[in-house]
Amino acid sequence: MKQNYQYCLTNLLKDEGGYTNNPNDKGGPTNFGITIADYRMYINPNGTADDVKKMSVEQAKLIYKTKYWNKVDGDNLPSGVDYAIFDYAVHSGVARALKINKKFENYSDPVARIIAICDERLAFLKSIRGGTDWQHFGRGWFNRVNNVKNKSIALARKPSSTPVVVGTVGTGATAAAVHHWWDPITNFIHHNWYWMTGLTAMIGITTFIIYTIIKYRKSK
Repeated sequence: MKQNYQYCLTNLLKDEGGYTNNPNDKGGPTNFGITIADYRMYINPNGTADDVKKMSVEQAKLIYKTKYWNKVDGDNLPSGVDYAIFDYAVHSGVARALKINKKFENYSDPVARIIAICDERLAFLKSIRGGTDWQHFGRGWFNRVNNVKNKSIALARKPSSTPVVVGTVGTGATAAAVHHWWDPITNFIHHNWYWMTGLTAMIGITTFIIYTIIKYRKSK
């Protein structure tokens, strides 16, 4: 199961991307999802924004392994559950991820456990939708949780003898650019589900009206 860490980290880094310094993000200067505060804690106590920008992916891996994967005991979690809890810890804190893992640890089916974890995570994020964080990042959070849920389920369903395929993680920009061929389609649906639902309803209503008119005319 230990090889799952590389798979989980590779996918997490795709979601986190490269360097950002978004004024709406409380974390400040961030690279590979690692904030300047964590950089100072684990790499250089006097680190600057420029140091964060130049951070190597190996340094980021060290922080993720030490602060998150080891803290949630990822090596001993069921396959798939490890990714769901690891990503939860990175996104919402180790304490909350451990609490939710404890809440659903009695689920014997790892797939059902993953679904419960991710559904709870999404509900938690939706509960803070009134804040500025949701206004700026809500749609991205929604996409991320669903992406993690789907990949975690796929990981849980892999036969134990099937090796986990691990991608190559380079710079943040490269990692963010590496996607499966179906990801653009999935992302498009996630980003546009609201108007697609409305369009589908409109088509259905229009079809019903046309059908009713034709039927009425034929009955005359």
